[in-house]
Amino acid sequence: MKLVVGVDSLEAFAQLQARQVFDYEGQAAVPCWTRFAPKRADELVRTGGSLYRVIKNRMQCRQKVLGFEMFEIEGAGKKCMICLDPEIITTVSTPHRPFQGWRYLEPAKAPADKGVYVIGQSEDEPPEELGEHLRAAGLL
Repeated sequence: MKLVVGVDSLEAFAQLQARQVFDYEGQAAVPCWTRFAPKRADELVRTGGSLYRVIKNRMQCRQKVLGFEMFEIEGAGKKCMICLDPEIITTVSTPHRPFQGWRYLEPAKAPADKGVYVIGQSEDEPPEELGEHLRAAGLL
């Protein structure tokens, strides 16, 4: 899991990601920068792991991890670029408190997928807080 900072919605995040696409070993990818490479990097790539994203205190989507690259950035030291599939998969939106860095998410605790996000798609669901109450009541 990793926080998305500086965007207010999944739509804004998707637009930002669309502007950052690059070629990574012959396939389209988008970057996610972090300070340190994960200890379980090989496992994440080998098992088809995903990076789940928290936007405005809600886990809303995920992207498949394609690989990791380390870079020396002048004036900033070493940075790790997590190379992600640009396809954004929406998940059942779940509340999540802010945290620093990134965290591993156990598969049993991962929210269910809803489908591929398409920029400009309209949501057919109620606002998140109302949806949360309806899900808790078994109505969604």
